[in-house]
Amino acid sequence: MSILLFSHFQKHYHFTDVILFSLFLKNSMDELAVLLCRRADKSVAIILSQNLDFESLVSKLSHKWKDLTQGCFEICYTLDGHPNCDVDCDEDLIALRTLAKKFRIGRIDVFVKDLTGSNTSLNVGECGDRSSSSLNVGGSGELISEIDNGSEMTMSLYDQEKKQLKSDGWRIAIKGVDQVFVGGVVAFRESLSKYSLFHGFQYIYAKNDAETVKACCRTLHCTWFVKAKVEKPSGLFRIKELMNEHSCGAASLSTSSSRSSSGLIGRIFSEAIRLSPSKRPVDVRKELKKDYGIDVTYRRAWMGVEKARSFVYGDYKKSFKELTWFVDSFKASNPDSTCDLESDEARRFKRLFVGFGACKHGFKFCLPLLFLDGTFLKGTHKGCLLAACAKDGNRGLYPICVAVVDSENSENWHWFMLKLRDFLDFDKEVVFISDRHEGLLRAVESVFPSSPHSYCLLHLKANLRKHMGGLDTKKKKHIVALFHRCACAANVQECDKLLSKLKQDGGVKIIEFLSRLENEHWCHPYFPGKRYGELTSNLVECFNNWIRKERRLPITQLVDKIRLKLMDQMCDRRELAAKWKTVICPKWDKKLVELFGLSKTWNVVRANGDLYEVQSDPSVSVDIARRSCSCGDWQLNMFPCVHGVCALKKSKKDLNDYMECCFFSESYREAYSKCINPVPRIWQNVDLDAADDILLPPLCKRPPGRPRTERIPSTGAKTRKVTCSRCGQVGTHNRGTCKEPLES
Repeated sequence: MSILLFSHFQKHYHFTDVILFSLFLKNSMDELAVLLCRRADKSVAIILSQNLDFESLVSKLSHKWKDLTQGCFEICYTLDGHPNCDVDCDEDLIALRTLAKKFRIGRIDVFVKDLTGSNTSLNVGECGDRSSSSLNVGGSGELISEIDNGSEMTMSLYDQEKKQLKSDGWRIAIKGVDQVFVGGVVAFRESLSKYSLFHGFQYIYAKNDAETVKACCRTLHCTWFVKAKVEKPSGLFRIKELMNEHSCGAASLSTSSSRSSSGLIGRIFSEAIRLSPSKRPVDVRKELKKDYGIDVTYRRAWMGVEKARSFVYGDYKKSFKELTWFVDSFKASNPDSTCDLESDEARRFKRLFVGFGACKHGFKFCLPLLFLDGTFLKGTHKGCLLAACAKDGNRGLYPICVAVVDSENSENWHWFMLKLRDFLDFDKEVVFISDRHEGLLRAVESVFPSSPHSYCLLHLKANLRKHMGGLDTKKKKHIVALFHRCACAANVQECDKLLSKLKQDGGVKIIEFLSRLENEHWCHPYFPGKRYGELTSNLVECFNNWIRKERRLPITQLVDKIRLKLMDQMCDRRELAAKWKTVICPKWDKKLVELFGLSKTWNVVRANGDLYEVQSDPSVSVDIARRSCSCGDWQLNMFPCVHGVCALKKSKKDLNDYMECCFFSESYREAYSKCINPVPRIWQNVDLDAADDILLPPLCKRPPGRPRTERIPSTGAKTRKVTCSRCGQVGTHNRGTCKEPLES
């Protein structure tokens, strides 16, 4: 008796890997059977005890040869007149042992063919006296099958190794008649899709309902078909008929199929999206081709990624239903925080403001600066995220509050600034830094009329480059560098001198640009507040990048993920600060060490009291009582410059006495002393539709076409006004780029 083990043989497949087993069975039931497994020039022995089941046998074989994949090969044996008797369960294995004992067969030669293995050439001998056929792989690279009548059939082998795909398990998604699908008709349809995608054919439904499904090959006159239906009264969905032979030939095979639906793609990549929410459709297309051998369009890959996100993070509409529960739970677990949800008369979402109580307490010990900016969200419903962030004593990002609104406009910025004023205790002067968004400018001036407002220097320089137009590159660089020197000038006299030169060198265009800028918003000598050397709003851009992956999530998951990230960050920094030994925060302490090293060779002459002259190149005047230096860096950064450190060392005074309180390690620890409490979901109402207070999503959708994913910064430059044919408004957009809300 011969046993032939191979992986799902089809006419159009080439078997390239052969493993020879010799199985010796004793006639006595008390004796243990031994599998002598030989592959190429290597042999191993496996004890086949009476308690060994089929799954364990396959596992042992896979363990012996690491390149064997479980589930990618079938086991079957042949008897005289009965070829290809399957062994795919414990019952078949028991039947095999019974036959071996009953017919007193002492030796059985076994062959294994693995479709996922390498094309290793083997010489396989005769299968034994009772074999009806045998296989030889010749050294010339041809596979020779010796049939009963002695005829020979040759098939050329591939020269390269066949790649193992993640979809190899799909080859047996449809096995045969009487196969049962636990998931019912849905599971059958998905198994059928995977089976057709692996084997490269397409099919159509002759009948498709909840009880009966019949599918036929799409190629005309092909004989392949499968029929499955619900079995009564058991309710099992079982295959009743299967003609698993294609008469259409290899010409109809394809790697592209309509059965690679976005839903199937979403289920395949749901775990990958959970680990990497920013996975792109182009990456999905490449992975489907490389690991599954499937070609899909970009559109279908994009829809698959969106469905994967909905599987992992929930549906966007459902997320709005969860929002009311989240707001109430967040308030209950964090009573010192603020979470205000606004809706219209129809109970549709309008705006959401979230202020973290732990950050409200910690802001008192941070730099007295607030960085403001907005960034668009990338979800299904149109929206914008407004944020106010601070900077801790070790120059780290410190988010204070966020808000989700429909768009970045004057009304929403004014609402956000009102909420911010009510949330924070402004018991000290706070400087606002922003990128000059038109609505934000008016909101800050209206809600905080006495607070200094600094414009982002990088944003101003970008607008300046655009305004210079046709000037040559060299002159543009000169003008921009001169503009930067004006912003950082040490005193009013120097600033005025540089401004005059800037207007003279730049001409009419620069004069026109500067006429729209008030000096107290960008020039250091004219600025009424303390900016601590922060001339840009890059910190909020860091926040936007910090939540880059979360911006695609539904609204409830978005806010909750921000809470979790902030909660984790505050805990990590609290533990880190507890290990510090320095009085000043490490980054600033390191800076002082560097400045001391630079100033060791300079001579210092005392003029009077706390006034010193530092004889550097060039020499400067330092007044340590006023914390000022003629170089201007001490006043600009609110931190001793290199000349100030040199003068303080000469005066024998303690450097720490001339530091701002926010730079101390103790202030940093206090900033992170409180924590954001968890919001457990264990008591969340599962049946959201049954809740009395249901929040509906806003009545706005994105315009047709693929949404933009690149941020467009606001600008103060003059632009050409156009009338949009879609919304009828006059602005800087047209029908193709219109993002105005549309009522459904």
